[in-house]
Amino acid sequence: MHILLLDLGKEMRGGQWQVFYLARALARSQEFTVTLAAPANAPLLTHAAEVEGVTIIPLSSASDWDVRNIYKLRRAVKKHGAQVIHTNCAKSASLGAIIKKMCGDAFRLIHTRRVSYPLKTGWSGKKYLLADAVVGVSQEISDTMLESAPELDSKKVFTIHSGIDSSRYQAKKDRNDERMIIGMIGALTEQKGHVVLVRALGELIKYKDLPTWEARFVGDGPLFGEIKELAEELEVSSHIALLGRQDARDQLPYFDLLAVPSVNGEGSSGVIKEGWVGQLPVVASDLESNLELVEDQKSGLTFPNHDHEKLAQLLHDLMLDEKLRANLVEGGNKRVQLFTDMKMATAYMELYKQSW
Repeated sequence: MHILLLDLGKEMRGGQWQVFYLARALARSQEFTVTLAAPANAPLLTHAAEVEGVTIIPLSSASDWDVRNIYKLRRAVKKHGAQVIHTNCAKSASLGAIIKKMCGDAFRLIHTRRVSYPLKTGWSGKKYLLADAVVGVSQEISDTMLESAPELDSKKVFTIHSGIDSSRYQAKKDRNDERMIIGMIGALTEQKGHVVLVRALGELIKYKDLPTWEARFVGDGPLFGEIKELAEELEVSSHIALLGRQDARDQLPYFDLLAVPSVNGEGSSGVIKEGWVGQLPVVASDLESNLELVEDQKSGLTFPNHDHEKLAQLLHDLMLDEKLRANLVEGGNKRVQLFTDMKMATAYMELYKQSW
């Protein structure tokens, strides 16, 4: 069976790594062949080109309505005999739906949705109705799609959590100091909850029984100025390092704790899984999608969404309780085995076969 994977992202973020893992697994399988289409300058194509057995199609742009992209994909369906087009972002879902309307039953169309926002009206929502199957990367996303689009057939909606390749990550490093490093990874945008963490740090400085600590933020984005100003207002600037965008794998080995204070829109958090692989105790907000991953008190600690005071208390407790940290690391080691890249890929392979 030939699968055409489609992603219009121009950066190598979590969603693109999922597409890469899936393409690699398909290329190594005995039952599937795979073509990957993405913008010509996308890092995803560079990575995929290094995998034997993955055919790549450089698209003309990242636009879903670019007629050149439409022409290339229509031609690819005929040339490669693609039986499934699998889209992996909102724009690629639109482009895939356009091709579906043109080609009809020549292939099966599968969309993967990675955010928990409701489907919109108009074409933004209709493109999901045109699919033969729609995948949410968390149960929350699947449920939200069905609630916001009652005309969507529930039998066509599936949940497949994103996976992680633990071999890409380094072992934890010994910094040879007595500090406790709190890490946070993610674009500096509202939904990631950086403001919640900064406010929690404002509470944390009130505790007098803690070792020396520091919070490191990995990522960039529009909230940089707001985060910096809030840190100054709360007098925690000296405890914060804003490291900008970089490969999180280079920083994870130097963290002691990982905070995931997302406030909305979360999918199947790759950061939580990175924390588990990185041997870190994870503290996450209680978004539904986070609770699908983290078992409170077993593979992490959870706090009520937006509750910066509770987050501060949990960080305080973790800093002082070595046994609790060790137990959460052990729980994370076990939990992450349910969310590997191969488990994710195997679930998609089964879905491809079911779609026919």
